[in-house]
Amino acid sequence: MSVRSTPLARTATESLPTLQALAEMAIRPIRFVAFWMATLLPFTYLPLLATGTLTTHPGGFAALVCLNAVAYVVGHPYKRPE
Repeated sequence: MSVRSTPLARTATESLPTLQALAEMAIRPIRFVAFWMATLLPFTYLPLLATGTLTTHPGGFAALVCLNAVAYVVGHPYKRPE
């Protein structure tokens, strides 16, 4: 019993590299934004501390720190040799 390649199967395997290239193109800008967000977000901590916002809204500051941590993890591989 031989297995024949159908046009649909051929199309699915041929489109796989295209989908992978599209995913890589979409991930690059996300990593770019996350990298710079993780880099620049800590500069907002000092003004929040100076204006007293940090003491009046500790939950908001905690969310800001969590956002910074997520941005660090997502943006870490940006511009790294693969």
